Amino acid sequence: MDLTKQQRRSLETAYYEGFFEWPRDVSGEEVASSLDIAPSTFHQHLRKAERKVFDSVLPVSA
Repeated sequence: MDLTKQQRRSLETAYYEGFFEWPRDVSGEEVASSLDIAPSTFHQHLRKAERKVFDSVLPVSA
């Protein structure tokens, strides 16, 4: 899996700050703020990173 620096940073920060907990410990806006980026940019990096992680773990069905 080949994450960009921004994708890895967004994914790691979201994970360690509790973004994936239920209920969430932090919002996407709070994670974005801690990274000093816009929330939309954070979500874009996160979704691309998630896709790459899922693609590496889950087999592609025909």
